[in-house]
Amino acid sequence: MEYMRTVGRWRRVVRRVAAVAAVLVPLAVVSVVTAGPAQATGCRTNAHVYLTSVYPSSYRFENQPVDGGTDDYQMFAGDSTSFQVGGNGLRPYTSPAWRVESNVSGSFVFNGRVAGGNCVANETTVGLARHTVAGEVWTVRANYLTGNSGQFIQNQAHFRIFFVDPPPPEPWYWQPCYYAEACF
Repeated sequence: MEYMRTVGRWRRVVRRVAAVAAVLVPLAVVSVVTAGPAQATGCRTNAHVYLTSVYPSSYRFENQPVDGGTDDYQMFAGDSTSFQVGGNGLRPYTSPAWRVESNVSGSFVFNGRVAGGNCVANETTVGLARHTVAGEVWTVRANYLTGNSGQFIQNQAHFRIFFVDPPPPEPWYWQPCYYAEACF
């Protein structure tokens, strides 16, 4: 009889443990399944890169087509060109990069700043000491990792620059010095 009571107690204990496990195991699975995406969606905005050193500024978002339209700008040809670029919603600790394709001098790459833990690659001015000529066209394409979806956006058409001849210099005329003026 004592044996039957012990077996009955063990059955009740096993049932209670099974009931608790039946409740806790699905909760653990749900928390593990939801923990992954919650950590991946740490950025407040969808990923985008931008150019702000021209007017109007140029933005490209992760949901725009890779071969979509570009913003077109005109600059004077010369010995150097600079851009102010940045990004937001990027995967932390990655850097956006832009690939420049020139119809005259081939292609090259320049990088923005590294995104911090807040998914922001702060603006930076990138100076390119490259000689450009009138008639040259630069097509600039963006490459970046998105912070929320984890996609790699590659060679997304961002902007184009058409280089033109600089204006002629202002004519310099000799002007006489007047009394009490410094003459140069």
